[in-house]
Parts: sequence; structure tokens; C-alpha cells
Amino acid sequence: MIRKPSADWQPFDEGAAVRTVRTAAAMAKGGASVARRGGHALRGLFCYFFAVLWGFAGIASGLATGSLPSLIGICAMAAFMFWLGTRAFAKARAG
Repeated sequence: MIRKPSADWQPFDEGAAVRTVRTAAAMAKGGASVARRGGHALRGLFCYFFAVLWGFAGIASGLATGSLPSLIGICAMAAFMFWLGTRAFAKARAG
């Protein structure tokens, strides 16, 4: 008959070096994740900045000169940059 081992029996006692390496690996993995998320967030801010800048320029161009094609073109660029910024923030949230 096979007996159950006692409660204080451990098959392997890992040393301090193994625990240190595992902790360092976990911290490096977490740090890389934070760096990726920060890069996506920075890209989102960059895109939002240009969306606001081009949106203002498009509206000012349309009102000042009355040029409908420039108003549509510049505002389309602003909308595209806003969409890219939203995607970048979604990637940052996802991890």
C-alpha cells in the first residue's frame, strides 16, 4: 500500500537564487508590459494632438476662405487621426 506523505514533506526546496531569478523575470515581464502600454498611450496623445490641430485648421480654413474642399479634406485628416488615437488608447488599455 502507498502511504500519504507527511504534511511537512516537500519534494524540492528551492534556494534563494531560484526565487531571485523568478522574481527578476516576473518584474522584467511586467516592466515590458508597462513600457508597451506607455508607448501606445503616447502614440494616442500624439494623434489626438494632431486631430485637434488639424480640426481647428480645417474649421478656420473653411470659415476664412469659404473653401469647402479644404474644409472637408483637412477635417477628414483630423477625423482619421482621432480614429488612430482611439485605437492606440484601446491597445494601451488591453495591455
